Amino acid sequence: MHIGTFLKQVPRTLKTGADGLMDRSGASMINPYCRHALEEAIKLKMAVFQTGRIADLSVISMGPPNFEQSLRQAISMGADNIYLLSDRRLAGSDTMATAKALARLVQTIEKERGWKFDVLFAGLQTIDGDTAHVGPQVAERLGYEQVTYVEKVEYLPETNRLNVRRIIEKGYMVVDTPLPVLLSVTNVANIPRGPTLAGLMKARGSKIIRFKKIDLNLRNVDNLGFAADEIGLAGSPTVVAEVRVVEATRPPVRVAAGSSGRELVDNMISLMESR
Repeated sequence: MHIGTFLKQVPRTLKTGADGLMDRSGASMINPYCRHALEEAIKLKMAVFQTGRIADLSVISMGPPNFEQSLRQAISMGADNIYLLSDRRLAGSDTMATAKALARLVQTIEKERGWKFDVLFAGLQTIDGDTAHVGPQVAERLGYEQVTYVEKVEYLPETNRLNVRRIIEKGYMVVDTPLPVLLSVTNVANIPRGPTLAGLMKARGSKIIRFKKIDLNLRNVDNLGFAADEIGLAGSPTVVAEVRVVEATRPPVRVAAGSSGRELVDNMISLMESR
């Protein structure tokens, strides 16, 4: 089974520049939702292995070259291959342009490897954009089935399908889905694992245990055959019309105190009357 999971690196401190775009110059981390998606991908890989079948997990990302650090973290946790689409011409991409680029990257990987993806995982959303658009848009462009708000995935080896539980209002829905499929994973689906010692050696390359360092498969816009107006700001229909700093106008919180219940109530009433 060929498994893929999307991974995004996000700023630790969320702020925008004067142009309305996210400022990514500071410290960054793996998007928390992507960690949950990666964990589900690893669990599926292990479930497939237990049936005696071959499973391979690729991590797919788009961003600047320093994303490699996060991708190697994924290797240390259990991924097998890392792919990064990195090109300055992609700067300013909205969800539509991002999904277009990632879908083309997926197709390029499939063509290069001669192996179609069976399951793609994505975090439900990212904490910098909070749109939850990219996963479904990628699935639509690839013609994949898709299940969103996923909280549990079970592999059914007899039918080579997935039994997926998704969150809905006031409950959940269970879906028996064929492959290929893209799953958008919530932050309640699992507790992401940490790296293993063997995984760290594999990610960095270890002569002691004869681990060959996993190569970063780096791609750019030219590799994917995009025209200049298809990607980045030029290929993004979303326009940031205005950026405003919102200042809180609510007065500070005041806490009533008292050594007895009556004194506490009297002080609370006094505070409310003085507002």
